[in-house]
Amino acid sequence: MSSASLLQVLEATGYFPDGKAAARLHLGQDARNLRRGRDFVPDALWRSPSALTVYFKFEEAQPADELVSKWRREVWNEGFAPLLWVVSPERIDLYNGFGTPVQKDDAQKHLLRTFANIDASLVELDALAGRLSIETGQFWAQATAVDRKTSVDQKLLSDLAALEHDLVKANLARSAAQAVIGRVIFTQYLIDREIVSTTHLKKLCGHAELPLILRDRTATEKLFSWLSQTFNGDMFPPSVKNTPMTSYLTRVADFLEAVDPDSGQRTFFPYQFDIIPVELISSIYEQFAHAVPPTVARRPTEARKNGVHYTRLSAVSLVLDEVMDGLTGMESVLDLTCGSGIFLVEALRRLVHRRADGQAPTRDLIRKILHEQVYGVDISEAAIRVAAFSLYLAALELDPDPQPPHSLKFRPLIGKTLLIGDARTVEQDGDGREALTTPSGLKQFDLIVGNPPWSFRGLKGTQARRKTRDVGIPAQPRGEGLDFVLRAAEFSHEKTRFGVILSAMPFFSRSGTGMAAAQHVMRLLAPVTLVNLSNLCNWLFATATMPAVVLFARHRPQRSDQVTIVQIPWTASGARTHSFEVSPRDIIKLSQAEIDKQPFKLKVAAVGRRRDLLLLDTLCAEHAGLGKQLMTLKAKFSDGLTHGLAENQTMDARALQGLEVLQAPDICPFYIPDDLDLFTQAKAQRPRTREIYRAPLVVVKEMMGNNARVAVAVAERDLVFTDAYFAASLPTSHKQSAHLLAAILGSSLASWFFLMTSSEFGIWKRKLLISDVASMPVPDLKQAVKSDAGKQLLQIEKGLRTPAIEGRSWALLDEAVFDLYDIDEVDRVVVRSGLFRASWQWQAGRLTSVAPADVRTDITSYAEVFVSVIGGWLSARNKRHMRAEIFDLPMRDALRVVRFVLEDGPGKATIDVVKPVGELNDILASIGRRLKVKLATALSGERELRIHGRNEVVIIKPAARRYWMGVSALEDADTVIAESFVGGNA
Repeated sequence: MSSASLLQVLEATGYFPDGKAAARLHLGQDARNLRRGRDFVPDALWRSPSALTVYFKFEEAQPADELVSKWRREVWNEGFAPLLWVVSPERIDLYNGFGTPVQKDDAQKHLLRTFANIDASLVELDALAGRLSIETGQFWAQATAVDRKTSVDQKLLSDLAALEHDLVKANLARSAAQAVIGRVIFTQYLIDREIVSTTHLKKLCGHAELPLILRDRTATEKLFSWLSQTFNGDMFPPSVKNTPMTSYLTRVADFLEAVDPDSGQRTFFPYQFDIIPVELISSIYEQFAHAVPPTVARRPTEARKNGVHYTRLSAVSLVLDEVMDGLTGMESVLDLTCGSGIFLVEALRRLVHRRADGQAPTRDLIRKILHEQVYGVDISEAAIRVAAFSLYLAALELDPDPQPPHSLKFRPLIGKTLLIGDARTVEQDGDGREALTTPSGLKQFDLIVGNPPWSFRGLKGTQARRKTRDVGIPAQPRGEGLDFVLRAAEFSHEKTRFGVILSAMPFFSRSGTGMAAAQHVMRLLAPVTLVNLSNLCNWLFATATMPAVVLFARHRPQRSDQVTIVQIPWTASGARTHSFEVSPRDIIKLSQAEIDKQPFKLKVAAVGRRRDLLLLDTLCAEHAGLGKQLMTLKAKFSDGLTHGLAENQTMDARALQGLEVLQAPDICPFYIPDDLDLFTQAKAQRPRTREIYRAPLVVVKEMMGNNARVAVAVAERDLVFTDAYFAASLPTSHKQSAHLLAAILGSSLASWFFLMTSSEFGIWKRKLLISDVASMPVPDLKQAVKSDAGKQLLQIEKGLRTPAIEGRSWALLDEAVFDLYDIDEVDRVVVRSGLFRASWQWQAGRLTSVAPADVRTDITSYAEVFVSVIGGWLSARNKRHMRAEIFDLPMRDALRVVRFVLEDGPGKATIDVVKPVGELNDILASIGRRLKVKLATALSGERELRIHGRNEVVIIKPAARRYWMGVSALEDADTVIAESFVGGNA
């Protein structure tokens, strides 16, 4: 390769900044050593923290399309490379690495763009696909064709699901269909890796190719028999040892030859099983576990009924990156609910890598780790067989010289280290007793990982759990994930590291029993870290009915009484790349004592910031909760009428006849229509008592409006409200209190509070519970209605009793509520940012959060808040003032840059938008030279930077709006002040 030409491109696009490789860039032989391929040999590669790979290939002359297609097919089969750069002295071609290969014109079909190898074009290339653009998400917003939906894992799983469906539809038992598919994949892997040669196949079966063997049932019997004898029979259930009929085998052969089952026409087989990562094989279990025939598509599978949810490899990497950091490779691993073994496969790979210590691992080492250090349990025999199959493949892939085949025979795993049984009792007899007990008690493991069942399984599931519950230990009320953690803890010692994916509900909801159970586990395993995955569940755990969290324990040095909470935000590229994005601002530490005193702070830390916690402390200290206030008026919130199905309408509802009835779609904020239907039913499932429907009623809709505000109104006449609402009936003498309360609940302050503290809104459903609203801190209602601020708020609320409310009116309402609470300007910024963050529970809000921040609106507002905080600090001595310079960067640029300068003498802060000289990289280089910091290098390790000079600080962050909120400005200013004191610049 021409190192100079390639390095020029890498330098121009941020992969080789400041004259040295960026973090995770590998060049030359180092890059080639990191992959195993056929024809494609990269000259460089860069891996993101989420393991996505960008490949670079240099050629002196432009390669032919046929050669590029061969390279791109390999890259696609690898599954984790969204981009292939083909660099020549004249041009750079960018190819989509996730695009499914086609037989004809593949290179042209998946060519994203071509750039001339000149400075002007390299600037455009950097803006599209440079390192900063990839890391900050800007690339994914521009290159919509690059999507994980067309990657090898999605395509293979889809094709295998279709194959299994056809076999089952033709009356082959599902277990037999899965078994034959597994054997065929295993065999094709052996062939593609040349572990089994075509010569050997010809000698053994009479045919040199697997499809021909499958079309010959006798040859297939010989092949399957040889496989079982050579590698052992763990992956072949005894019930399906008989070779399927020729018609079934022919359909599998058609799959390998890409024959369309309907037309009979041959298409293109894109797969190369020697290149597809072996961990992908484990993910086949998702298809098997969750697949249902089309005729019963609404029926939950056994996996779903048991709360089993497929674990994507990105989630596995997130867990193992943490719990296996700094290990020696000698550690033992246990997954008590291992499913298809995806955690075990990855753990095996990492243990081998650590034990090999940079050398090629020996077969003895690989087998020793496989048979002595990696343990799994699952109640499903099918899952355990897939786990065994996956571990065998992983061991073969790790083997540097898997030859000859007869020397590769595996000792059985099932019944030894892979156990079929109930995790609660697995060690009590048979294989489990032998594998998991020692003379001194249960076997102890160094790592406990997994994704145990965490969905709610209804009343029967709860009753079953009660039979095995230990007396005196708090129990999770809905779901059983924490039960498995407590069970796994019995196999631990005091230094065992935990990394377990669980339902987020016990940790973040207001359920007293749920929080008690979660805190019991947290104290038992302290110190712990919680990673909130709820923003990602639409793609990370698409079949789950609850949000997810990762519980880490004892994996990092920190005080035992300290809890670290990490929130992983939604990104537009997440579902397309299966990757995560975390910044330092997404991490908060709390003490266990803080959580014990106010358990809701766990939720605040999981969705909010430090400033949110401070404001909540203030409000809760100054005002009683709404529930307590209503009690002084002898009122409370009540659920509304449940109509129910006809067969369930058994309770007398005649007392409600003749009243108007408020149905789910009827209400508008502060407005109830005058023309409601009358209630005429004689019976209902739950009519409730007549008293709860007496006016004045503060009626709250349980589902939040798409403006991220509570839909609330006051009914001044008696009416029936359905269970889409809950309401409080106040004394007639407190009608004004009812309207004041409606104004408070409809404000941005309430939206912010419910985002931070409610049981479901913010992490799961856009729904409020009575307990959420009852906990809202509210000024004394009797005094508030008499105050000037209260009277002003009542006047505004009166003007809002219309079907449609203008945007300006909402702002007036919010300011009046702030005045009523006597909230200062800084905390108003926190609340306004809270309303913006609450909108992220809807897709439109999420997209707004990742849209590029506008220099003249978003960044200017940020700078105004920042200088106001610094200005307050400077005003104490009145000897300096601050000037802000906002760099006027194009919307397409991946970063935004603001420079804050301290000027001598008193004065008013100023904010200017300045036109920089040059492109983004030129600007960073100029700032770096002035402040003597290699910015491009620093940005390869940090998502946000604050660079201090003698009398200035430069803040550089990704362009997305969520980085430039008002609350972000407050916290950045807090940090700069703290750093100034530490650095002696105060």
